Amino acid sequence: MKNEQMMVVENKTIAAKTHELTLSGPLVDAIDQPGTFLHVAVPGDDLVLRRPISIAAVDQDVGTCTIVYKEMGVGTGRLARSRAGDQLEMLGPLGEQGFPVEKPQVGEDVLLIGGGVGVPPLYYAACELVKRGVTVSVILGFQTAAAIFYEREFHELPGCDVRVMTDDGSNGHPGTVVDALNERPSPPDWLFSCGPRGMLRAIETHAAHPKTNGYVSLEERMGCGIGACFACVCETGDGSSYRKICREGPVFAFKEVVL
Repeated sequence: MKNEQMMVVENKTIAAKTHELTLSGPLVDAIDQPGTFLHVAVPGDDLVLRRPISIAAVDQDVGTCTIVYKEMGVGTGRLARSRAGDQLEMLGPLGEQGFPVEKPQVGEDVLLIGGGVGVPPLYYAACELVKRGVTVSVILGFQTAAAIFYEREFHELPGCDVRVMTDDGSNGHPGTVVDALNERPSPPDWLFSCGPRGMLRAIETHAAHPKTNGYVSLEERMGCGIGACFACVCETGDGSSYRKICREGPVFAFKEVVL
């Protein structure tokens, strides 16, 4: 974990109120696991809390990483106004448990399901899996056509099968990611997912099968981001204790925590 200034290489809008921020700096060398995140300090002295944003891509050769965020309020609005050459303070990479991309084997059925801004860490995971020769299938869920992003990027990955779902049916297939999951003829060997908590609960319920190794990445408001403030704890599946999403997650196996 490092706390460093990173330089904005590019900051562009890729969908409705959704922005892709490319950064460079020595911190990139420490990023090596999909599912981890950066804790971003918002410009200005009046906003104390950082914003946790998952990592969408890493290019170690050129020394850049990419994060995707949705413009929701004052803080992310300021991030949206960042321009090339600006400096932003980042703490990271954070999270001790990312997606176990080293475990799926060539020939196994690997399914990635993302909803909204839960899509970016799955793109990073998909890139790493493809590098290892593992073929992936992807289900992407969005509210409307205007909200869709990274569809082309997933299509460009070798052998990647992509299915886009929209709540209003304005693009791709009408319905939810769970609808698409239920249409599959057999359960996957591996399932990685990230998105709204309700979506993750439904996926865990519908994909609960002895064959499936399932993992979910939790999106949560955070205070410190390093496990000191207890602002992002969740109960374990057996009710015996709690897990800190920021430090012991953000990725957990099915049933490891209460969604």
